[in-house]
Amino acid sequence: MTAISPVYSSTTVPLRSPAPVSQRTDEQVVPRPVSSTIVSLSPQSLSASAAGRAALHWEAAAQDGVSALMAANVGARSAAGRFSGLGAALLSQFRGEAGNMSQSVQLAPSAAPASPYGVAAAPPSLHGQGNDKIALSITTKSGVELTLALDNTDNGLAVRMNSSAELSDAERSALAGLAAGFQEAIDGMTQEPPSVRLQGLTQFNSTVLASVDLRATIKLASDPEATQSLAFHADGAQRKVSLSGPSGTASVSVDTGNLAGLGSPEQQARALASHLKQFDQAAVRGRADAGLMSMFKEAFTGLNSNVGAAQPRNGAGAGGKWELAAGDRAALSGLADFSASLSQASNAINPMRPSEQDSFAYEVSQSTDVGGRSQGERTISQQQKSELNASFHTPSTPGATLRLDYDEQSQNYDYHQIKDAASSEMNLAYSDGHLVKATLSQSASQSARVMSYAMGKLVSDSVTPGQQALQRDLLAALAPYLTGNTRLSEEQRDDQRQQSLTGLSAQVLLKAYPD
Repeated sequence: MTAISPVYSSTTVPLRSPAPVSQRTDEQVVPRPVSSTIVSLSPQSLSASAAGRAALHWEAAAQDGVSALMAANVGARSAAGRFSGLGAALLSQFRGEAGNMSQSVQLAPSAAPASPYGVAAAPPSLHGQGNDKIALSITTKSGVELTLALDNTDNGLAVRMNSSAELSDAERSALAGLAAGFQEAIDGMTQEPPSVRLQGLTQFNSTVLASVDLRATIKLASDPEATQSLAFHADGAQRKVSLSGPSGTASVSVDTGNLAGLGSPEQQARALASHLKQFDQAAVRGRADAGLMSMFKEAFTGLNSNVGAAQPRNGAGAGGKWELAAGDRAALSGLADFSASLSQASNAINPMRPSEQDSFAYEVSQSTDVGGRSQGERTISQQQKSELNASFHTPSTPGATLRLDYDEQSQNYDYHQIKDAASSEMNLAYSDGHLVKATLSQSASQSARVMSYAMGKLVSDSVTPGQQALQRDLLAALAPYLTGNTRLSEEQRDDQRQQSLTGLSAQVLLKAYPD
């Protein structure tokens, strides 16, 4: 076990360089000095080296790479510039002898008196006061809790890192291994427009770390002022993220505690691509906000990436009750069970009919159940669902500008209401070790209602329905003892069966909008 000691003390603290950080256009990172010139990284010298800047207020006279990076970043004008490389630098310290730390730096007002060394009086605490806030909490399998907090204000920057107890070498290595993923998540949330980049944080060492939580609140460059927030959690049983901002809300949850039906990486990638395609189709059909849908897709992709990387491709997955055959897996989507939803902020753009809301709400889910009293009597079912409810206005004349106000001349428009739903259900059953039932039921319905107004009066109200349904018996395709060409060699029959299973795994996927 390695003891955690405070970074700051009355004696000189050896400098530890931060992890390599991404190249920035705002400023260059202050280079690591050699030991003979370590005093050059004191707050006084950092302030003096910032040519053309106001004096810097420092919380503590620390000599470390994180403080050097803060001095370089504090002059940046954006949250992306302020936080650039900072999250990675904090976690990368665990490759050395990092300990608890608390540091803040503030640009002093030009009129503020400064000491002969360029350091003004200690500023008020910036911790927890940021317009932009990033918080990372990690719990190890041994119960140690590590917390990191980054705050960015109009004229200052603060970081704090604290561990509840000593960390082992394995725990320190696992924490340092999340440096790039943490920084990637920060960079995504602070870019304009924000994006959701969580793949790196989902790849934590689950043999050492029990859970990872990230919370972010970022002030947007918008009028009126607004913030975009993200809350992420991952442990051995689930991954989930929720998003909230001026465009609306979104959430994704993935069940990583029951991976009985998890498919190969190729099968997972195929299913993920299919869902993303249908998200795009729903977005076009319901006129979704592009930014909100983009973050939703990124969150869905991130949480469904690297699921069960260490799971066997055959046999029982984590949480599985019985061992599944190759045909069983081919009849399933290949993804872990999930639920996801998106709700766009409603907007009443027609003052003469405020009940007509522009809105977009989308839900999609998957649930899998493996049961039965024994391996040879097992049952497998999987249900996939999606639902879209949307409404929006368009001008009556294509290409015209929609300007709805209290003037009757403006009240020439179409009001659309979209209601779509889809489901796919697979059921398998075995008796005495033989497959006796394999059925696939799929359905999809689309409804588009259009109410047309001329000079504020309803002139037409039409509904365009759509319906598709499919029922298939897959027993012959899945039961090898019922099929096969006896004229083929065993190797040829195996190849033929593998091709059949690969084709089947694409057919069982949810199809809300059939080609």
